Amino acid sequence: MNQVELAGRHLRLERYPVSQDANLQAWEAADEYLLQELAPWLGDSPSTPVLIFNDGFGALSCALHHCHPISISDSFLSQEATRRNLQANGLAAESITLLGSLDPLPAAPALAVIKIPKTLALLEQQLLALRQVVTPQTRILAAGKTREIHNSTLALFEQILGPTKTSLAWKKARLIHTQVTERPALANPYPTVWELDDSGYRIHNHANVFSRGSLDIGARFFMA
Repeated sequence: MNQVELAGRHLRLERYPVSQDANLQAWEAADEYLLQELAPWLGDSPSTPVLIFNDGFGALSCALHHCHPISISDSFLSQEATRRNLQANGLAAESITLLGSLDPLPAAPALAVIKIPKTLALLEQQLLALRQVVTPQTRILAAGKTREIHNSTLALFEQILGPTKTSLAWKKARLIHTQVTERPALANPYPTVWELDDSGYRIHNHANVFSRGSLDIGARFFMA
């Protein structure tokens, strides 16, 4: 278990499942960059919800636990890591609400912190869900590795939420700032639904599943 100072708090953080490789940390530069940017904002606990998307091992949730954040993840392992790291730091598990990517979001959040996921479709699904609950007063701050932030990433934020800009790179991480503005309602393409040949089966694939747009060869084999 490694120790780190995040947002002025000394935390003991561990990956889950536990890795014997000491070089693998439970946080990354994008977490540090986000919390540095939020430092002036973190003095008081907001009266409206704080949302955290895609918190890899709970580093952001532990650092922001005093805000009683709602952590949204598509990964059971990420949620289990968050529970374990809260316990390791003597933080009440009740201070964090853990939701899945398909759960409804609370209305009018004060802040939405987003770690850029590897799958663009998952990011689109999450931004479309966020669009339904944000207000012009909601602060949107995202971050990821520089190599993970592409023009298509920024275009999604711009199209769904509003004007978007990026920061300078720091430790190979970059921030995304988005201002929520009025946008035309967008159709949500998730889940993808189609009839499977002539079998009578209807397939529903959500945003972050393997082979999202078609039935993969392994599934076809098992069904046969």
